[in-house]
Amino acid sequence: MSSIYKSKTPLLLASLMSAATFLTACQISREPVPEPRYVPTIVLGEAQTLTIMPNRVACDSVLPMQCLIAKSSEDGSVFQVPYDWIDGFTPSLGTEYVISVRPQIDEGKQSVTGQWTLQNILSQRMVGMP
Repeated sequence: MSSIYKSKTPLLLASLMSAATFLTACQISREPVPEPRYVPTIVLGEAQTLTIMPNRVACDSVLPMQCLIAKSSEDGSVFQVPYDWIDGFTPSLGTEYVISVRPQIDEGKQSVTGQWTLQNILSQRMVGMP
């Protein structure tokens, strides 16, 4: 009985080596291919009029930053805009502005980016800070 095991051992070993070689041959070494980089196409939406309040507040965000408080003339909604997210607009503290802006839209995703582009400063006035 031991001679049967001895005669089958080289066959078993050869089978295992063949299987290992076969599996290794199937795993062709390839460089990883990165996903294509998404580059948004930004277009400008319809012009809107916003009132920018004279003071800044801490943004409701993970990153610490200052936000402007904006009020839409369309529906009266009040929202925060991160301080530098209106391209071409550098507000002064203590000054209230009425501005015409256009939202930046990612054309591929059909969604607003949260950033704006200044069209015009319609009016500005100094306001006493509380």
